[in-house]
Amino acid sequence: MLALTLMCGAAQGQWLRLTGDPARRALYFDLDRVWTYNLYEHSRWGAGLRLVCGATETGRRQYDLWVGYGTRARMLTGSVAAEWQRGPRAAYASAGRTLTAAAGRAAEAGSISDLASLSALMTMRMNERIHVLGGYRRKMAGMTLSGEAMVYAGRRLYNAYGLLYATDGDALPREDGLELRLRAVDGRGATVQLQMGDVWPARKAFARLLAQWERTWRGNVLTTKLYAQGGAVTAGAPYAYRFDLGGTWGLPLWFSRSLLTARPTELTADAFVLATARVETARPLFTVYNKLTALGSRPVPFVGVNAAWGTLWGDGMSEECGQLTAPDRGIVEPVAGVDGIVRWGVVDWGLAVAWRLVPAGAAYRLPKANDNWTLLFTATLQL
Repeated sequence: MLALTLMCGAAQGQWLRLTGDPARRALYFDLDRVWTYNLYEHSRWGAGLRLVCGATETGRRQYDLWVGYGTRARMLTGSVAAEWQRGPRAAYASAGRTLTAAAGRAAEAGSISDLASLSALMTMRMNERIHVLGGYRRKMAGMTLSGEAMVYAGRRLYNAYGLLYATDGDALPREDGLELRLRAVDGRGATVQLQMGDVWPARKAFARLLAQWERTWRGNVLTTKLYAQGGAVTAGAPYAYRFDLGGTWGLPLWFSRSLLTARPTELTADAFVLATARVETARPLFTVYNKLTALGSRPVPFVGVNAAWGTLWGDGMSEECGQLTAPDRGIVEPVAGVDGIVRWGVVDWGLAVAWRLVPAGAAYRLPKANDNWTLLFTATLQL
């Protein structure tokens, strides 16, 4: 929490130019790689560099390098990547050793420039992969279409009893695979992604579809933000390609695309829908700010709701994780709060409360009232 606060207070964007001319050749430092967190590695400290050559409309070349070290896993990860762009077309490739969120449903990576997107802080189950990837991307008719292929050798870092660590002497099961991915982004808030592949030695073939949409309407009095996501995977798919609907309970921060009262890895689905809505005042109730102390206040009241439903094919048993639970009777979270109660530096901090509403008789209903609500800090980066 302290590290995130300090990073946010200093953040001025994801990429920091170190040297060079952006129109010809420039070297950038990736602020997102300095510190990240997840429940498997705990803090991961690292660095990322990007060299951009010939940044023009007709063509450019881009080379990336990043490394990181997880303090709990004591594991060094990193990758190298290159991209060659010519007009609306681009080819890209990468290779490296990475940790991937099992059953992840994020269509894009989070960034410190969008604090509400960082629900990956509560990721618990991970897969280690040494991968080689190649892809092609093209912009046409207001859309960006891409296709890529990846082959990887890996290990599963979890089982039905908990997390596995090589440094603790745990046996890490092999999980190698081949994956093909097709993706379409329309530039107006919609993304559709199809993955197909095979995982061995278990020999589990799969096909997985994930779609999401988001939109913001800004009026004179109110601002409305909507987000919806849904997906399905074929029966018998490896756990890594199912959908983790576990939330961010346990970290007192408000996130925009996650269930706030669900525990990490608590809920899993083979098919699901999730939606969030937020309505806030278009302008702060008032604004005060002192440049000398970098402190102020610009309160923005808001209300919202999160809702999800999901199901599991068959009996819900998983070879990798044992019995899984899906929100097959639905889960709803009303949310209310005030953002911007305190501005510190470039971050507006506020407070919110979320309630968990689950039908009686559902397997994931929590009997104690105190387990069904959570008090949260909100954080909005103002650049």
